[in-house]
Amino acid sequence: MNKQKKETLFFNNVSDLIKWVESQKRFSKKTSLKNMEYFAKIFGNPEKKITTIHVTGTNGKGSTVSYLKNIYLKAGYNVATFTSPYIVCFNERITYNGQNISDENLLKYGNLIISKYPVILEELKELPTFFEFITLLALLYFSDIKDLDLAIMEVGIGGRLDSTNIITPLLGVITNVTFDHMEQLGSTLDAITKEKLGIIKNNIPLITGSKNPLLISQMESHCKNVNSNFLKVDYERLKIKKMGLDQSTFSYKGYDNLVIQMTGLHQIENACLTIEVVEFCNNLFEKRKSNLHVSNEILYEGLISSMWPGRLELISKEPLIYIDGGHNIDCIERVCEFVDTLNYNHKRVVVAISNDKDKDAMIKRLDKSFDELIFTHYTYSRSATSDDLYLLSNKDNKLIIDSIDDTINYCFNNKSDLTLFIGSLYLISEIRPKLFNYKKN
Repeated sequence: MNKQKKETLFFNNVSDLIKWVESQKRFSKKTSLKNMEYFAKIFGNPEKKITTIHVTGTNGKGSTVSYLKNIYLKAGYNVATFTSPYIVCFNERITYNGQNISDENLLKYGNLIISKYPVILEELKELPTFFEFITLLALLYFSDIKDLDLAIMEVGIGGRLDSTNIITPLLGVITNVTFDHMEQLGSTLDAITKEKLGIIKNNIPLITGSKNPLLISQMESHCKNVNSNFLKVDYERLKIKKMGLDQSTFSYKGYDNLVIQMTGLHQIENACLTIEVVEFCNNLFEKRKSNLHVSNEILYEGLISSMWPGRLELISKEPLIYIDGGHNIDCIERVCEFVDTLNYNHKRVVVAISNDKDKDAMIKRLDKSFDELIFTHYTYSRSATSDDLYLLSNKDNKLIIDSIDDTINYCFNNKSDLTLFIGSLYLISEIRPKLFNYKKN
């Protein structure tokens, strides 16, 4: 890092840049998007130069983005994605045609943003937050890509006041609405839904995968108020033929024998939502309002080829080990529902949860589905202690293994028909490379 004129910071090393970015303020009390709009304006409004699909929801955002990305890539389009958080490396937040943003481009656009800090400080008296910075970086990168057909943008938290909400997308997608991030979004489903509906502006269509009749009614009313089309997944037309750890086969509407690799009923539902999005874009194409068109054959290929790290991801077949980034009660419930269908004599779960989550409800649900519980913690400061988690469990067969490395060693060397690591994306990000390394060695 070198100091330039007016104390502007420039970075020569991407590791230093990432470390600095991650040290920036995470949250600020916002009542509007005026700061983010100003940041975009001084860089020529990059968000206005790209075609986007905007995806929000409590769970399933990343998987839905993955399905859409793979379908449109298979169809020959140039596709960018913006997602969060990351599992493997920081760069995966921002991708183009399936490739993470390069270190060189991270440095280029990071330094470009920082070069405007003196102007920003003079005008606003405050600098971009962590998420504002990386959102702006993604938009700048995408707007410079020649022949970019589509950028799929995932909301960070909520929607209405999220940094991504300066875009005007082709359509908005709400995967589902359950309880999470209540401190920022509100303590009721009605309030949380209102925040997520903030991405649906005048004449911006909404497609949802929600099953909650009250929330669907709320969404429909909002769409009428802003003159927007409203569509939802028709679950009555979903027929599941097979659901297993390796793949699932199902039919939806006129599509028979669809196959996905991503595991669980919730991933089938995310696939149905994706089909609705693709059909909608196909209709726009036919009306000459969009350049995006996908054949049925490509739709099938895109769905079956889609994977998303850390979502019921297979790590080892012998012993059988999966990891999942489920970090709220709805995630845990959906994974446990699937685990309950598996005919194994002994199911083990390794748990680490952030302190601000509903730890008691999450552990009580895991108690019901697993024969053995191991409590550990990850190194990030938000992790609850393994002792606290242990006390919340009513299971007799439970133990504490504080060390991640010792936990991995135990799971590889103490037999269980199935072992699942779950409870936090921070846990998965930390443990995933260690599991692969242990398996390799």
